Amino acid sequence: MGIVGTKEGDNSMPAYHTDRSSRAEDSPPTSESKSVSNGGAVSKTIEEYLPELSAAWEIALDRLHTYYDELQESHAFLAAINRVILEVPEFEGIQFRNVSELRLYRSLLYLLTRAFCPEVFVETGVLNGFSSAFVLLAMQHNSAGTLHSIDLPPVDERIRMQGTGPLPQGKAPGWAIPDGLRTRHRLSLGDARVLLPQILERQGSIDVFLHDSDHSYEHMMLEMALAWPCLRQGGWLLCDNVEQNRAFSDFVCGVNAISSVAASFDSPERTWKHGMARKH
Repeated sequence: MGIVGTKEGDNSMPAYHTDRSSRAEDSPPTSESKSVSNGGAVSKTIEEYLPELSAAWEIALDRLHTYYDELQESHAFLAAINRVILEVPEFEGIQFRNVSELRLYRSLLYLLTRAFCPEVFVETGVLNGFSSAFVLLAMQHNSAGTLHSIDLPPVDERIRMQGTGPLPQGKAPGWAIPDGLRTRHRLSLGDARVLLPQILERQGSIDVFLHDSDHSYEHMMLEMALAWPCLRQGGWLLCDNVEQNRAFSDFVCGVNAISSVAASFDSPERTWKHGMARKH
């Protein structure tokens, strides 16, 4: 079990596993740092998976430990997140004790951004902005990079059925991003089918593309097909919620990419899976 280089179409692909609270997507886990049996798999912390990441990313393990340690020690970042959610009714009673409580997936984004130092990172799907904040924190530590985000608030019931909750009342996309991280952020509001081609054309070449918007098969394939030609050699295609359909699997097989999948357990009934493919 762990992340290794493999073709995504291989059903024996290993995965990460970690548990988190079922109360809400961003609520603290109830069994932090404990191994939990769930459907035959045992959850682990991201720290325990650093050796697998080191091998898959061809990054020295000591470097990843350094990046992970600095993330854990980013107390000002955590305090800023806690301040911004403090008065939001939808987050009543939630205060994060450490950054690992904000999902394994976001720690992965931080580590990847820190390790590969992207100059141009494009993402679709922002919602509250917690994942964007982790990318922006890594860029701040890199002293380099710009995050270009596209978001269309989830008012379509079809999108909400994919597991995307509504924004808190009166809040705009990205509201949870601490003010001190916004200088490297470019947020565009609208339909990714319109805005993504425009941003890709302006940038020409990008280092990382992250899909986290409409998880229908057709839309996922569209976004990946648009972004892949613009990814530089060595760039990364990231895709959240790949468990929803075979779009990520089919796409990486079609472009003959080596890929891996990380899985975050939410409950015995649901698993979040996050795809990563590197362009060679």
